[in-house]
Amino acid sequence: MLHKLICGWQNINLSLLTILLTSIFMFDRVDAKNQAYTNVSVLASTSELEINTDSHSRKSLLSRQPQIFKKYYIVQKLNQEPIKFFPDINIPELPKNTLPESNTNHLNPNNSNRQNQTPDLNNKNLELLILDSLTNSSNKYPWIVYPTDEFRFSSVFNPTKNTNYIDFSFDLKSHEPIFEYLVFASFPKQKQFYWSLPGNRIVMETQGWQGGIFDQGQSTKIESRQLIMLTQKLWGMQAVSVIPQSFKDLTGEIDTNNFSIQSIAAEAIIPPGFPTPKIIIDNGNSNSTIKNIPRISNLGTASTYSPKGGESLFGFLDANNAPLLLQTFPTSNLQPLLEAGNLSRGTIISQDTLAKIGFYWGNPFTGEATRFQPPMTSKPGLKIGQIGQFDNWSLLNILINPFLSAKERNLYYLNSLYWVPLGQRISNITLNQRQENYHWQRFYLSRPHNRTLLEYDPVKAQGTYTNIFSNPGISLSLLANQGEIDELQSANTTLGMLMGGIFEFIHLPELEQSLQEAKKRFAQKENLTDLNLKATPDQIRQINQLLNRTLLLGNRNSRLEQVSGTLTFPSKITPNSSNILQIRTGNYQRAVQFADGNLTWIKGQTFISRADISNTSFGPLTFIGIPVPLEQTSILPSNRTAVAQVTLTDSNGQQFVQNWSLADTTEVPMNIRSFAIAFDHIELSQANQLITKSQTFNGHLFLPTLEVLWAGSSGNWNYSINSGIWFNLNSNSAFNVANNSLGLSEPTVGVYANGALSYIKTHVEVDTKGQIQAIISHIPSFRFYWNSAANSQNPTYLNFSYSFSRQDHNLNYSLAPAIIFFYNQGQLTPAGFLQGKLLLNQGLELSNFLQIGDHFLYKFTGIQKLNQNWSVGAYLQNFTEINQVIRTNNNDLSYGLITKHTSANGNNFWESQIGMNGDNFEVRFQRGWRF
Repeated sequence: MLHKLICGWQNINLSLLTILLTSIFMFDRVDAKNQAYTNVSVLASTSELEINTDSHSRKSLLSRQPQIFKKYYIVQKLNQEPIKFFPDINIPELPKNTLPESNTNHLNPNNSNRQNQTPDLNNKNLELLILDSLTNSSNKYPWIVYPTDEFRFSSVFNPTKNTNYIDFSFDLKSHEPIFEYLVFASFPKQKQFYWSLPGNRIVMETQGWQGGIFDQGQSTKIESRQLIMLTQKLWGMQAVSVIPQSFKDLTGEIDTNNFSIQSIAAEAIIPPGFPTPKIIIDNGNSNSTIKNIPRISNLGTASTYSPKGGESLFGFLDANNAPLLLQTFPTSNLQPLLEAGNLSRGTIISQDTLAKIGFYWGNPFTGEATRFQPPMTSKPGLKIGQIGQFDNWSLLNILINPFLSAKERNLYYLNSLYWVPLGQRISNITLNQRQENYHWQRFYLSRPHNRTLLEYDPVKAQGTYTNIFSNPGISLSLLANQGEIDELQSANTTLGMLMGGIFEFIHLPELEQSLQEAKKRFAQKENLTDLNLKATPDQIRQINQLLNRTLLLGNRNSRLEQVSGTLTFPSKITPNSSNILQIRTGNYQRAVQFADGNLTWIKGQTFISRADISNTSFGPLTFIGIPVPLEQTSILPSNRTAVAQVTLTDSNGQQFVQNWSLADTTEVPMNIRSFAIAFDHIELSQANQLITKSQTFNGHLFLPTLEVLWAGSSGNWNYSINSGIWFNLNSNSAFNVANNSLGLSEPTVGVYANGALSYIKTHVEVDTKGQIQAIISHIPSFRFYWNSAANSQNPTYLNFSYSFSRQDHNLNYSLAPAIIFFYNQGQLTPAGFLQGKLLLNQGLELSNFLQIGDHFLYKFTGIQKLNQNWSVGAYLQNFTEINQVIRTNNNDLSYGLITKHTSANGNNFWESQIGMNGDNFEVRFQRGWRF
């Protein structure tokens, strides 16, 4: 199970999961922050530019009458929902100089009517003026004013109306609810500051608190107990045959053609009580009497069923006439098995007994093999079946001794066969399994403090931008429902956030002096100073917009997921060029897959699960003895003889002499059963328990990072490049995975570099009267990302894209093809994308996303705007989204309905998505409040 789990984690083929809604005035975050398109998708926020009138109307610019172009400004509004996509298509920021701006030399509202008032009223008006100036500047140039670290914060900064901001999102699936994030921020109005000083200096300072909680990843603990039955089959075999003993082998060389056979028999029957007469056989020699009387004391020595024969293992036979046996296989000694009592099924065999027969169980999960090397007690060959002449006492008894007891026969039999293993069989029975899933949340609290100085040259069309942003804080990675805190990851992220506290103590002389001077003037109830420039209002507008775009590009290109501090050195900005250099600290995000596990192997008892043996049918070989005179054989006679002579003398002196000669004889065994064969099976089984404990973590780590960023533009060209170094306090551990022995390895220190380059060409079509008819944009772009610790979750890639968009009075549409090359472990993997969007003036919006790579994926979305507050729509895609921090997908059909609502005052919104995600019902909900 553990093996399947780890392979699963190392080989799953995951595709892209999101759609990028592109339009003419959209800047997409060129991000591809975490994962290869074949593995995961990434969250990235998108900024959308809306061209509105001074009354903040939400109607389309080109659907209005031409006179509205006389006075307007560009408002940049963050999209309420971060668009979820991967990879990012490089659609850079559109130029802001396509249409003129109202004639103003100031970032703040008109101050010409300010009069000296009573201190209370003057102070109140100044505070309102400061907030209104920040709001107006934030609407026009959000990235110059933006007060937070932008970490999953999608609200528009509006200090005039709102002090507090809340955004949250969650998915409610049919099988498991997933909480995505909850972000809150508070910027008290009295902590926000804006002022214009003599010398064409504008200073801004924003302060507040920001925090949030979001899903950082999922860890899993699995503990299972399995019964692992190991069964080893032993095959025993033996075959013994009798080699026939010919008469030639006994008598030596003879010629059978010289023999003639003459048989003489005589029988005398007389009544009982009378003496037996003398019988003389006339053989041509009348003087001879019976000379030889054979001895019969060795009768039965060659017969199996004789005490002097088989029972004595033919010990009374001469070796030359003992049975000659052919043993086919060697013999192995399994006699210790009988220490358990018998060989019946279910008999328990001790470990000591197994060791005596050379049997050792292996462990299939460590690769240790089962070994069976029983003691060898004899070799095959041609052998004499007689005690003292046969090399295996046990086998000899089984073959020729029919007088064995059952106990003796069982004992001898286990040393009479050749036993070999036939292979091991493994049976797996799950006894119980317990799985626990934990969703780790990250909670953070920080204090963002942003200080900005924007100084305009009184003669040249040039501005100087200086900024210090500090956002120190703390972070806890925890299981909220259990109160458990992961100290390591909390230390990693907190360290990255505390690094930003260094910038709180950096005081650039010009910035610090200007800020103190502005606060002094505010305390003295002085008026804001108007700008005194030779540059035209249009040039100032271009400087501001170009700076805003450069900051946007720099922030989007940064690899910091959460910024804890930035230092922007004094940077020169002109209407046609910009150049900023920043030192940044914060947390770098790494997607990781950690896994660890251990196996506990508890050995069980060994028992006999099968016993098919021939202990009652194997042998004995059967012989019957045939007497043969010893003198007719080549066997040497006995060295002992006996002769007796009796002489009887009567009174007359007549003598009768009788000679007795006892002649030596032997017996030759003649085989009756001449062959014995056995093919037996014994199965040994062991009931073991395997306790598997595995720990996995899929999610993100946030690691302390130091980054240097350089961004700028020249004419229609925009560029950004940055590089950083991050480190991990313990790269081998994350959350409940104490030792990442099975997952994707992570280094302790890593270096990365990435950059973006784009060219923006915008064309405005006008009619004969000079009225704007359409705006057309062409934006080719290039993006690269490299990191020293690239893997399947954090790939190196190259991104080429081209965006075309057109907006006229009736419709807007855009088309953005892209090709991305991912490089991982020596392999270059391409993927193609096509994104498009169509927006009609009736409020219908159609969009699509296509991926062409390992899989063909698509998503189509249609949304109809019903009124200023409500929109409804539907979506269809051929993949299902698995939202578990690291977004993945499976090939399956998903579809559903979309509903959007925005309040009349714009202070709150919500969006819901209800549908089927594969076979599961799913509800997605996002909401935000500003108050």
